[in-house]
Amino acid sequence: LFLRPASLATTACLCLASVGLLTATTSAAPNGNAPKTTVTPKAAMTVTTGKPSQNALPLRLAANGNIAAWQEASVGSESGGLKLQEVRVNVGDAVQRDQVLAVFASEIVQADLALARANLAEAQAQALDANANAERARSLQASGALSTQQISQYSTADLSAKARVQSAQAALQQQELRLKHTQVLAPDSGVISARSATVGAVLGVGTELFRLIRQGRL
Repeated sequence: LFLRPASLATTACLCLASVGLLTATTSAAPNGNAPKTTVTPKAAMTVTTGKPSQNALPLRLAANGNIAAWQEASVGSESGGLKLQEVRVNVGDAVQRDQVLAVFASEIVQADLALARANLAEAQAQALDANANAERARSLQASGALSTQQISQYSTADLSAKARVQSAQAALQQQELRLKHTQVLAPDSGVISARSATVGAVLGVGTELFRLIRQGRL
């Protein structure tokens, strides 16, 4: 068999390619004694953790305008004809709701309160007596010992005595309310913005004593 030069060159190339492929396959075969290498992928982003904190920024804003109270409450007197005995707050003081701001003299009110209690006790005693007389009169109605007019008079006296008891109770409640109003209380928490109360002054009902910025809000 005779080969042409071109065919001979092609055959040689094919043989060399086959030998190279065999050599590469042999080199890539796993070796039990060779160490295994682990490739770690590179991180695409780095994250750092930290604790949140609060800081003040030294920033100032200049503005023009008027500063006014959000809501201003007027604190007045609810007791008339009493002397102002004590003033406990002044302008700029921060106060709490129901705090005592001023105190009126209460001697006269306490005397009126004692009188009202005595009047109530007397009215209750008279009511008991009138009720007992009315019960006796009604029990004698069937016997005819008393006329219908007399029985009616006892019943009317009983009702009148009960009405006097109610009136005395109302008068007592009124005096208790006057005693309560001898203390001027703050209607809300806030800051005293104005004061017109003067110790020793005798004021009428509704006279303004203080002005209060509610909640201290502007």
